[in-house]
Amino acid sequence: MKSWQQWLIGAGLVVVAWGVAGITPPEDAREAPFAVAAEVGAPATGRNIEITVTELRRASTVTTSDWSADGNWLIVDLSASAVVTDQGAALRTVEFAIDGRTFSASERPDSLFKESLNAGIARTGSVAFELPADLDAGAGVLTFGLFTDSRLDSVIELSVDLADVAVQQEVALAATDWADG
Repeated sequence: MKSWQQWLIGAGLVVVAWGVAGITPPEDAREAPFAVAAEVGAPATGRNIEITVTELRRASTVTTSDWSADGNWLIVDLSASAVVTDQGAALRTVEFAIDGRTFSASERPDSLFKESLNAGIARTGSVAFELPADLDAGAGVLTFGLFTDSRLDSVIELSVDLADVAVQQEVALAATDWADG
């Protein structure tokens, strides 16, 4: 075999190796959650969770019937239910990721966060995220899931641009209740 043929075969093998490395998923991809994209107002259904985000709001003050707090708040009104079984079904993952940081829903107000879900019977209410005072713009992702460890399960994800969410002075969180109809 001539030397130029050896070089050509060697270069071809390098290109093939580069291609294989480029299409190989990262190590954690085999356990990654199955993301279901959501849109405001439309139901998004995963393996055993259905979420409908009905409204996004921001506020300087958040209130409930017996609680209030000032800050930079992102409020998400939604309905949630289990799909297949209510055994172990609770809204345990409620996160907002933006600018490389992840915020969990606040546990301070009464909300849908960590509430049990029933199969086919939706619960309605709100979840609230207390954000840093200087965080008022940027693209982020809301994630909803049944388990704190969502590996190999489905999660519902909604893309959010904070700049598109109007800021109100005061917002009352929706009471957690059973959905109508």
